[in-house]
Amino acid sequence: MTIRLLTLILAIFLALQAQLAASEAQPVRVAFAQFPPYSMSNNQQRSGMVVDMIRVMNAFQNKYIFTFVDTAVMRRFYSFEQGRYNLSFFDHLRWGWDKYKVKATKVFLRGGEKYVALAKPGRGQEYFESFKGKILGGFLGYHYGLTNFNNDPKVLKDDYNMELSTTHEGNLLKIIEKRIDVAILTDAFLSRYFVQHPEQKERLLVSDIWDQQYNFSIIVRDDTLPSVNELNQLLQQMEQANALYPVWKKYGIPAAMR
Repeated sequence: MTIRLLTLILAIFLALQAQLAASEAQPVRVAFAQFPPYSMSNNQQRSGMVVDMIRVMNAFQNKYIFTFVDTAVMRRFYSFEQGRYNLSFFDHLRWGWDKYKVKATKVFLRGGEKYVALAKPGRGQEYFESFKGKILGGFLGYHYGLTNFNNDPKVLKDDYNMELSTTHEGNLLKIIEKRIDVAILTDAFLSRYFVQHPEQKERLLVSDIWDQQYNFSIIVRDDTLPSVNELNQLLQQMEQANALYPVWKKYGIPAAMR
């Protein structure tokens, strides 16, 4: 038997083993809702950090296969109640989970949101000291520190003079067109946006202060598999193997936020 034939047989054997492992892997349903740049959908094509992270997690182990279930930011709790998914990535317990039987994994990434306005001569950081009389721009369904994490659209409109959009790009356009005064945007979105559009950096004024800073974890339904402990072990193993480094690098996440 030639070496070439042995190599071919080995390749076929490994491929069959991989298929067998995939077929035996337990499916795990993960929520997918618009949260740029962590999760994005365009023409039914999913992208974003969570897509890349799930791809790495599925390749890193073969006990579970993580799959997405589409939902909306304003319907994600209803979808959870209906049992449509068991895990929510890039999430935080204080973002509405206090009424549910869930746990959170260890922190795997840090992030936050800042205020953004149109840059003008003489306008500095003092512009963000008060929002009285200013029109704010937010993302539908988001919880903001400024609003005490209340995401009720009517409260945001009536009490905070906030207009809501379903894209960060839409809020940036509103700033440039002077339709709003201040937008609240994630630092991860801004980092990637300025990499893609460096010419816009001088047109926009970004606050030094945060609206909020958060520690991302995975929200896990109680009494489900994988458990929080299993996920924590997986995250730890991936961290030790530097498996997620290419994902963070792709989106311009600085080392201090990992």
